[in-house]
Amino acid sequence: MAYQRVEVLTGTERRRNYTPAEKVRMVEEAFRPGVVVTEAARRLGVHESLLYRWRGLMQASGSAVAEPSSFVAVTITPEPTVTEPPVLEPPEPLPPPATLATSPAILEVILPGGARLRLEGPVDPALAAAVIGALA
Repeated sequence: MAYQRVEVLTGTERRRNYTPAEKVRMVEEAFRPGVVVTEAARRLGVHESLLYRWRGLMQASGSAVAEPSSFVAVTITPEPTVTEPPVLEPPEPLPPPATLATSPAILEVILPGGARLRLEGPVDPALAAAVIGALA
């Protein structure tokens, strides 16, 4: 009679198969702004290298990848009012000013990462868009 070797494996399977929807959800959760990938991977029960691999594969295939939202909350605050003392009429009329005196425009942007960008005075809109795009 010949002996046969039999192995009995107990416990859970080590290799887990994730559906594409689960992968997308985990990648989106791990790569949100302000989230530490290592902590997210530990919380999700996967190795962080899997999250980086899945993100790279998603970017290469053009499927859904965690991108920061294209909309950012904007708060418009009024400029503080400054009370000026009354001006007495000059004895003779003043010449008209060469340019209209207006208060300088102030644009302050707080990016999701916490960086602040403050632009004062006349700013080229294309330049402002390029700077904000580079920082975001």
